[in-house]
Amino acid sequence: MAEKLEEGEPPAKRACSMSADEVMATIKPKKMLCLRYTYIEGMLEKRGPYRAEHIKKAKELEDDGLVFMAGAFNEPCDGAMFFFNAERITKEEILAFAKADPYVVNGLVTKHDVCDYMAVVGTHIKE
Repeated sequence: MAEKLEEGEPPAKRACSMSADEVMATIKPKKMLCLRYTYIEGMLEKRGPYRAEHIKKAKELEDDGLVFMAGAFNEPCDGAMFFFNAERITKEEILAFAKADPYVVNGLVTKHDVCDYMAVVGTHIKE
């Protein structure tokens, strides 16, 4: 059995002191929905006129507790990913968001889709 650690001990130290079976007993997977975007070539140069409205719409979803986090891939900036709370939003609602997103409307996104995602570690699954 793992030794008992003091309150306030760094999480990495707590996890390292647990056996694999003890760690697995603490896992509570959380279903999320992901919206994946594929961007056009030269996205960084072309997004300027649409970026503020794009981020505003994403921030509204965050404020409503619907999206956990979102952001673009970097070097190369060829796409983005949004992680949604599957308990509070449907795939259809996510697709409606994407259809109205200024990046999609203005042709900066060449492809988008929604997929299921099962998170097993991370701060967003401890809620």
